[in-house]
Amino acid sequence: MPATPPASSTDSGVDDPVLDQAIAWLVRLRADPGHPGGDTGLQGQIEQWCGANPAHAQVWRELMAAEEQFQQLVALPVPAGQWQAPLNQLTRSRQRRQARRRWLGGVALGLGGLAMASLAARQAGWFDLLEGSGYTTATGAQRRLRLSDGTALALNTDSQVQVRFDLAQRLLVLRQGEIFVDSGKDTQSAQYRPLRVRTAHAMLQALGTRFDVRQQAQATRLTVIEGQVAVETVTGLREVIVPGEMVEIDAQGQLQRQAILSASMDPTAWLEQTLVARQMRLGDLVAEMARYRHGWLQCDPAVADLRISGVFQLQDNDAALDSLAQALPVVVQRRTRFWVRLAAAGRD
Repeated sequence: MPATPPASSTDSGVDDPVLDQAIAWLVRLRADPGHPGGDTGLQGQIEQWCGANPAHAQVWRELMAAEEQFQQLVALPVPAGQWQAPLNQLTRSRQRRQARRRWLGGVALGLGGLAMASLAARQAGWFDLLEGSGYTTATGAQRRLRLSDGTALALNTDSQVQVRFDLAQRLLVLRQGEIFVDSGKDTQSAQYRPLRVRTAHAMLQALGTRFDVRQQAQATRLTVIEGQVAVETVTGLREVIVPGEMVEIDAQGQLQRQAILSASMDPTAWLEQTLVARQMRLGDLVAEMARYRHGWLQCDPAVADLRISGVFQLQDNDAALDSLAQALPVVVQRRTRFWVRLAAAGRD
């Protein structure tokens, strides 16, 4: 069952996460082979979700009413190949904070195509993204929120995580980017539900802890600040990571441990919107900075092995790059705001 984050005020009066959850339930209901009624199990889950909070029931009623009005107005099928449009429209509507009437109108327009597109979306992997509550951040942005079980969750730049809570477990699926988890006591459930994070390379189970998880192209990086985290790799290898340890888990299920203090970069400094480098390769530093800006940022291989230490502000990326030119024999080459390169001083 989707997680239920606490209410937050918006201009519309409707919680973004609550509306997302209602849409996810409706998509699952319409995709069910037994539609229009759906199976009794799914109907029961929806009724339980609606009964958990008056706001859930209100949004569900308005969503169903909006869809009914839309179905009465639209009798033509969606042309082949056009099912992506309503999905994109639905995504955009989630990102806007508008008046409630405009919210529901946009959702209704998307739902007409979603019912017909459910099979194609499932095959493309999109349906999976609509199940549960999904949270994302844009490039350069960060986000903090508290989940229904009391867990505090922070998302770093360009990140995407799915929240899937049910009676058996609390599961966070990290699709991309980086999250910091401060596990809650799960006061929402009378029975024990383990808190897990799933990545492309491992399943991580929190043991009363605070930890950072980063999904990289070739590996998952786990940093434990407090408590312990049990790791199970795709090959079945099981390890327990303790505070002060940082571990990378690759696609072959191999673990490479390192002490946090010996790392060239503080892995959790981003929570303070800073990048803390300790004798870090310039090439690696520039690659890290590139995560927080749009466009193309590169480092000349001729200067990539220079070492640098310092604290750099992530919210002022250009100033951080200029400070590198003051500390090292490099120059910042800017063709446009989206094309920046660090090269050896004296080069054009």
